[in-house]
Amino acid sequence: MRRYFDFIKKLTLIAIPIILQQLFLNIASLLDTLMVGQLDEANVSGVYIATQIIFVVNLMMFGSIEGGSVFFCQFFGKQDERNLKKSFVFKLYASLIIGTLATIFILIFGRSLSSLFIKDPVAIDISVSYLNILAISFIPFGVIISITSSMRESHNTILPMSITLFGVIVNFLINYIFIYGKLGMPKLGGVGAAIGTTAERLLELLILLIFCVKKKYVFCANIFNYLNIEIKLFKEMVKKSIPLLINETLWALGQTVLVYVFSKSAEISTVVLPIATTIFNLIFVVCLGIGNAITILVANTVGTGNFEKSQNEAHVSLFFSAFVGIILGVILFIVAPIITSLYTGVSSEAQQLAEILIKFYGIYLFISALNNSIFFILRAGGRTLLVFIFDSLYGWILQIPFAFLLLYVFKLEFIPLVIVSYSIDIVKTVVGLILILSKRWYRNLTLIN
Repeated sequence: MRRYFDFIKKLTLIAIPIILQQLFLNIASLLDTLMVGQLDEANVSGVYIATQIIFVVNLMMFGSIEGGSVFFCQFFGKQDERNLKKSFVFKLYASLIIGTLATIFILIFGRSLSSLFIKDPVAIDISVSYLNILAISFIPFGVIISITSSMRESHNTILPMSITLFGVIVNFLINYIFIYGKLGMPKLGGVGAAIGTTAERLLELLILLIFCVKKKYVFCANIFNYLNIEIKLFKEMVKKSIPLLINETLWALGQTVLVYVFSKSAEISTVVLPIATTIFNLIFVVCLGIGNAITILVANTVGTGNFEKSQNEAHVSLFFSAFVGIILGVILFIVAPIITSLYTGVSSEAQQLAEILIKFYGIYLFISALNNSIFFILRAGGRTLLVFIFDSLYGWILQIPFAFLLLYVFKLEFIPLVIVSYSIDIVKTVVGLILILSKRWYRNLTLIN
């Protein structure tokens, strides 16, 4: 029993800075929506749809480095410094390629994408302007996530958190200036939020590069000597990365398709969803932080070849995640009316619907927390194909068709449509628990060499 508490303690110590870092990012997102929410519904809708598209891009970029991250964590557990650096280099290559392709795609097809979700020409113009500005930051963002993920995976979590906090403050100040037109600057509304985010990312990259040069972290010291990756290792990294990249892309696209389905049920959905989703994401960062810590610690153990210890840590992670999910769900349910009252720029109907949706998210959070921990355990075990089947394939085969059925056949209204569409995730939870308990999630990738 003592070793279980020791694992939870270690898990918590790694998770807390990651949680705070993600919390700072989500607070920045919340501030964006609150600031824009003081303007009008065209700005709210335009920025929300743009951020949904950016959400897909961001997850694609995170997906591109996840294969390298699995190797990185297991090599760190094995204390294989040489292959640790190769894993970092792979993450850089992958994120830069995806970032470049995403920039080109958004600049060409941004207006067509925005027009799929909203019809108001003013909101579409806002969305397109937001996308065009933020596209500048995709390539720098690729380098940022490669460095910060490697810092966390080598148990250095404080610095990324501190830099993110500084970036959020800068983002808020720039947003305030350009959204509302302060200090002699033009009033740009929602577009000003894109300027703040882009400036923050460029500054964050500069700071990270300075620290990498000065501190010479183990994964980037003398990195130019490790730019060539052996063919066998490179192929294995690509092999593990492709399912994760496809998974993140399809999952993000799936969530965007769900937003599309919800938007067809009621026009007010593009106002209600950003309010409810933002507060859910703000609380769910705790689960994400714990999930990232699970991947780091469990993958470290997998890299040592100790299967029994890995399985025990996976079981403890599940129980701990479920407990945290229940606590967070109660909090979310309680704060729902307080949060929605802050959105003074939207109608009372939108506030009421957002409150109902947030309360549902509070009830749903237990299932979501469990699914999150299952996802990260599967990732830690190197079974990336199982991750793909569990996460995105489930969505496209079951959840998304089910949502279309509820909308066009059963004619459900907006709120019931959202609730029933997400409630089906209980099927995903059962399948995931079977995968973990069947011990099919484990593979030691350090044996490849």
